Amino acid sequence: MPPACLYLLDEPHVRVGEVRLELTPSRPAYLLVYLACQGAWVKRNSLADLLWPESPEEEARHNLRVNLHRARSLPWATGLEVERDRLRFPIETDVAQFRAALGRADWAAAVRLHRRPFLQDFPWQNTPALEDWAALERESLLEAWQNAAQRHAEALQQAQQHPEASLMLAEILRHNLLAEDVLQNYMRAAYLAGQREAALRLYERFVQELKHELGLEPMQATQELAASLRRAEPLQAVAPKPPPRIPLEVLRPPRLVGREAEQARLRDSTALLVHGEPGVGKTRLLQEVFPDSPLLRCREGLENVPFYPVLEYLKAHLEALPDLGHYREDLARLLPEVYPGFTPPPAEPSSAKARLLEALARALAPAGRLLFDDLQWADESTLELLLYLHSRGQPWTGAYRTHEVGPALAKAREALRSSGAAELALEPLGANAVQTLLADLIGTPQGPRLFSSWLHGQTGGNPFFALETLKALFENGVLRAEGGQWHTDLDEITQDYSELQIPPRVAEVVRRRVGRLSEPAQRVVQAASVVGEGFSPKLLAGVTGLSEWAVLEGVEEAEQGGIVVGERFVHDVLKQGIYRELSPTRCKLLHARVAEHLGGQADPQVVAEHWFRAASLSEAVRYWLLGAQTYMSASFLEEAIRVLERALPYAVGERQIEVLTQLAQANRELGRHGQAQAYVNQVLQSSPPLLWKTHVLVEEAWILLAQGKLEEALLAVEEGERCLQHLEPQPLEEGSLELALSKLRSNLAFRQGDFATSARILEPLLDRLRSHGPSVALAGVLVSLGGAYDNQGDEPRAIPVLKEALEVAQSVGARYYQVDAANNLLACLIRLGRTNEGLAEAAAALALGEYEGSEFLRNNLAVAYLSLGREPEAMQLFQQIAHQATDTMLRALAWGRLGELYSRHGLHAEAEDALNRALDNALGMDPEAAPVRLALVLLRQGTETQLRRARPILQAVNVENLPLPFREQYEQALNQRGFPLRNR
Repeated sequence: MPPACLYLLDEPHVRVGEVRLELTPSRPAYLLVYLACQGAWVKRNSLADLLWPESPEEEARHNLRVNLHRARSLPWATGLEVERDRLRFPIETDVAQFRAALGRADWAAAVRLHRRPFLQDFPWQNTPALEDWAALERESLLEAWQNAAQRHAEALQQAQQHPEASLMLAEILRHNLLAEDVLQNYMRAAYLAGQREAALRLYERFVQELKHELGLEPMQATQELAASLRRAEPLQAVAPKPPPRIPLEVLRPPRLVGREAEQARLRDSTALLVHGEPGVGKTRLLQEVFPDSPLLRCREGLENVPFYPVLEYLKAHLEALPDLGHYREDLARLLPEVYPGFTPPPAEPSSAKARLLEALARALAPAGRLLFDDLQWADESTLELLLYLHSRGQPWTGAYRTHEVGPALAKAREALRSSGAAELALEPLGANAVQTLLADLIGTPQGPRLFSSWLHGQTGGNPFFALETLKALFENGVLRAEGGQWHTDLDEITQDYSELQIPPRVAEVVRRRVGRLSEPAQRVVQAASVVGEGFSPKLLAGVTGLSEWAVLEGVEEAEQGGIVVGERFVHDVLKQGIYRELSPTRCKLLHARVAEHLGGQADPQVVAEHWFRAASLSEAVRYWLLGAQTYMSASFLEEAIRVLERALPYAVGERQIEVLTQLAQANRELGRHGQAQAYVNQVLQSSPPLLWKTHVLVEEAWILLAQGKLEEALLAVEEGERCLQHLEPQPLEEGSLELALSKLRSNLAFRQGDFATSARILEPLLDRLRSHGPSVALAGVLVSLGGAYDNQGDEPRAIPVLKEALEVAQSVGARYYQVDAANNLLACLIRLGRTNEGLAEAAAALALGEYEGSEFLRNNLAVAYLSLGREPEAMQLFQQIAHQATDTMLRALAWGRLGELYSRHGLHAEAEDALNRALDNALGMDPEAAPVRLALVLLRQGTETQLRRARPILQAVNVENLPLPFREQYEQALNQRGFPLRNR
């Protein structure tokens, strides 16, 4: 059977397909009409009381059964559903259609559907309760129609459709002649439609009715309007009605609701990861609990920009940075603006990353608790820093989207969990919390129950979606703030607000909101969605072609619409919605314009990402290479590798060779020799230009040297030297090919024990480098040359060279060469019995912070203090080495030395514990690599149990190869403990 529709806002009838059936008064018809208007299930008791209020209960229920049977016989009642205790009649009605039109703010459709008042003049035979119900429905629906008709008439007037508007307004006045505001609108519309006499006649009727009913005269404005019509004067233009206003409370909710338990959990935590769906309120929660803590925002699209959120925060707070001491240069390599005019010296690859993390941690320490937002977009370096901060005990809280966890965040999350960080799942708000939220927004003790329930059901309790839904309703004019209350046209005619219609997706909400902006404002927010955060008026003006003044006006308009606040979007969901609506062509164009205006101002990787999204791959690769070169020069190798790997798939020709060569260098300096060699092979197989071939041969030689493949390394050096002969001469400086090949030659000789040849290769470089004054290259050659002299046993030549290296390194700020020179110099002086001469330089080098040679320098300084009888200072350094050194051998030696010192001072329990710790470290090494000095200590101080544990170490010592004085001490200790010598 075709679907039926019940018409109650017209001549009452039912239409089944094309057939019209008149609605005749009868109790079965009354029953079906009432059920149709309710829409939902209705209890039998309620129906019986409504239709037969005076009858006893059993009689009323009997009458209901009889009339139900009769109702089922009606041709349009096929959908009637009957259960034991309840009934429902799900038929389409024009009343439901009218409510739905109001719910979607379709005023024209609502007016069209309300042809006449609800069941007007329909006879209700002996059913006073039903008649009262119908009267109330009629009044409520008529009032809703009048509101809709007024809004429709306003739209007609705005469209200059004055005849249609006047007809609409006249119909409203037919039901309510005393509505003076409607009369004014009618008079204007009728006059503009050429119906001046009709307008004045209705005005006169209004005057008489007003006097008769209320004893009043028309308002002054109405009288003046009538006078203008009589004189046939042109009417003054009426200002367009302003767009519906969104209450400020909805744009910026006054407080957080329904999160008391979560707030308490955050306050009690030192390290916590908060996760939830987009819009659930993670950021608001963090800022509510920690309003004074800095918020470090990760950004979508910049996941490949190392330390992006941290650097953006530091750039904005340069004046608050603490004194970083020697770590200022480590931060300055990454953030030059932190110390204007300061040029940091080159970094040591092995210690640069560790020192950078320490520098960043120190720079962030005064801020106290740190808030990391949108960690699903965090780059790997930022996550590494977060782990480092966590290990230092700095309090932090992070937030991420539950279902957007990538590999980097998953790995970091597991590491944080295993080291004690807790997690908090932020769930959507419950129905009661949504009602409380509405109470706060409206400013009433309690939120509207029915509307709150509808809003919770529509949004699932997601606060952002709830607020966006409210904004959409206000923008559509469905929801209004009047007299301290919120109203809709459905308030009096709905049961559950199910008629309200909102866009099914937030993207549609965003589309509609942006569509209401002026064209300049639309251009502004579209460009802003491409920029992301920090879209300054100057930048947006350059991108959009508008003046800065026009941009400011556009931003203000977007702020009033709840889209942006300051130089960022109210929520990332809004930014994403606007960005995803851009056409591919427009998106590329905007990214290109942003890249052009940011070039030379923003981080190269940020510019590269814009060029990439503009499909300008060559420009993207160029900027990625600039960023990688910055990281390489600062020895932030892992960061450089990530940027280079990002560029590699899009690099072609010589740019590809450059990327591969830099990848080989970065991986080689990190000790990833297999990966580095693979990149070298790719370059060599591509027939590269001679310059790049030489560069990559240098890399290959360093790789082979590190792997102990000395003959192959020599072949690579010789080929590189042949290539160098055909290239234009370069200045002899750090990083030059000539210096690199000379260092390789010297290193090869040194590794083969030919220290004299190693020195002879370096000596000719000194005069050339000295002629240009102090430099990092000069410091490096001096340290290497001093080491070659020292290993020849030529301390008289080694000491002045190392002192010069120390001075040069200090003057150019080459900290790691300063550490190496101080370490080698102290070792020489100790052997010559001139220990005191090297103490000051060694202590000063240690104060610089941690470099690759710092642990060995600390050990030598401790030994020096011990030889001078300065045991407290020696003990302090050995304790630091024992607990903090990364080198296992040094830790084992330090614990052994502490065992001796504790025993000497009668601390026997501490001595035994120290030797046990020394053994724990040494037994994790190859026995033949264990320090002989530790074996001697164990023989002298160890317990029988410790000697049994130490047997693999003691048996691995080749006594014959020990220096004579040390051999005598060792043999004496073996004899005293009755321990057999190693088989000869």
